[in-house]
Amino acid sequence: MAEKIKKAIALLTIPHAQSKVSQYVTLSLGVASLIPSPQLSPEDLIARADQALYAAKHQGRNQAIAFLD
Repeated sequence: MAEKIKKAIALLTIPHAQSKVSQYVTLSLGVASLIPSPQLSPEDLIARADQALYAAKHQGRNQAIAFLD
């Protein structure tokens, strides 16, 4: 699903004049999932998605990265 969203944004070719990376708006996504348990909170899920997002940006942007535990 993340790849579909990323591709749909790319097809819109939204100008991004201030970007040093691309002339069009791109999307980096961090994806995470977990099985609910008393030891894990919603904040844990958000932290994992955030880690994956920064990994996507660090690896060149315009990609979807899944958090693997």
